[in-house]
Amino acid sequence: MSRTKEFDEAEVLDQALELFRVRGFKHTSFSDLTGELGVSRQSLYDTYGDKQTLYQTALKRYLDRSLDGMRRKLDDPAPVRELFTGFFDALISGTCSNGSPGCLMVNSMVELAPHDAATRALAHVHAREIEGIFASRLSVAQRKGEIAQDKDPVALARFLYHTMLGFAVASRALGDRESLRVSARLALQVLG
Repeated sequence: MSRTKEFDEAEVLDQALELFRVRGFKHTSFSDLTGELGVSRQSLYDTYGDKQTLYQTALKRYLDRSLDGMRRKLDDPAPVRELFTGFFDALISGTCSNGSPGCLMVNSMVELAPHDAATRALAHVHAREIEGIFASRLSVAQRKGEIAQDKDPVALARFLYHTMLGFAVASRALGDRESLRVSARLALQVLG
């Protein structure tokens, strides 16, 4: 007969996600996880196997949520430049808030992706998904005449994605909202 779980997996995963976001993978021990999450070592092992699997599961949950939110924001029929201005403003405000641990994906890309194939693979998939969301929205804007016909929506999407990554890193390191907003306005001039 199987045992009943002693914890809510979704709740524990969300707590682990935040712990990894604040401390990073390397600075979060399995003992930290069991202590902070209030779950026994054996239960975590039985559910996730190891810290790496727990981390990857938490990261995937974080990415799914961020993509859903991004799709909702960019599905708005407002003018594309207005949408991206709001999108970048929200990104800057969120990652520059006092004590914000930043974006878990960007933190993972910096900390783990150079030497961890699983994280690198997730980063590549996530990048293509975001670029796809951006390119789709930019194509709609181009058909509406908001973006010149000679602009490549895929290249613009990749540029805006790279800009977003830069903001996430700079906001965590520098925390200067106003200069990032100025940079966002400059970056969005590429839309015409």
